[in-house]
Amino acid sequence: MLYKYLTLLLNIPLLLIGFFLLNRSAGFFVDGASSIARKIKLPESMISFTIVALGASLPKLFTNILAVMNGYDDLVIGNVIGSNIFNLLGIIGIVGLYRPIRANRYTLFIGIPFSILSVVLLYLLSNNILFGTKSIVLGLSNFDGYILLIGFIGFMTYGYFNVKKHNAIWFEESHQKIEHYAIWFAVLMFIIGLIGLYAGAILVVDNLIDISRKYHLSQRFLGQFVLALGGSFTMLWWTLNFKTHQSKFEVSSLIGTNVLNIFGMLGVCAVIAPMAYNTSFNIDIYILIAISILLMLFLWTGKKLNLSLAKCRFLVLLLIVYMVYLFVR
Repeated sequence: MLYKYLTLLLNIPLLLIGFFLLNRSAGFFVDGASSIARKIKLPESMISFTIVALGASLPKLFTNILAVMNGYDDLVIGNVIGSNIFNLLGIIGIVGLYRPIRANRYTLFIGIPFSILSVVLLYLLSNNILFGTKSIVLGLSNFDGYILLIGFIGFMTYGYFNVKKHNAIWFEESHQKIEHYAIWFAVLMFIIGLIGLYAGAILVVDNLIDISRKYHLSQRFLGQFVLALGGSFTMLWWTLNFKTHQSKFEVSSLIGTNVLNIFGMLGVCAVIAPMAYNTSFNIDIYILIAISILLMLFLWTGKKLNLSLAKCRFLVLLLIVYMVYLFVR
């Protein structure tokens, strides 16, 4: 028994190192890839919406790919659903405690409904409802993965042209000098980023599974709580550091991240290997849909397209209730 607790002292530092490697390596990857893209004269709006925007999701993507390749399906699905809930309740709620949160009408009328649609599609596919399959084992097949990836391509196409139309550059401050590295150094940063992402994913997944086996914790809980919470810290830091003139993109970017988590990440993982689905996740899907609808109502009522301090406090309260629910369950 003492040995088990002593090994936990090793698991936790290694887990933290893994999260650190994932986040720092994503930064190297984005800086290197962005510099290479600028060298070949790609438009800044394209770099912003693709390389830089997707860079925030790279740690989660590498972790999920490694997990699905080893058959840890609950860890993958729990990570995605948990991250989406934390994005809406935690990041928006916490940031809203410090300053008002703004959105734009495209987020209210297109982004959030599209994100709800993605969750509903996930529910239909994973419960084998959409195509009426008689398979006893529920889950996402390779074919389901391709359907999700088609949704991912469609969403990215719309998002890119929407950003280009409004000349928006996300994740970049207009007064900051854009970095240009020598091509050899940019390639080196790109390679280091990839290696670091892979190493960080190994540390995170291996230590989570070790903790799961030692303490009989479900992969579902670890994915929804530890992985989701750890992955959301980067997004929280980025959102907290937004400038006022950019803050109207905060809700948009979080909603976009949620859509990409379902269409992109689960799509890629299902194509790599079919995933079994635990029907206990249906409750969390209902919760995610309810939270999305609540967010729409919050943006529609009161001062439109704004989340007041009182509304954000309520979101944080719901986050606390959800975390208690995860532990009690």
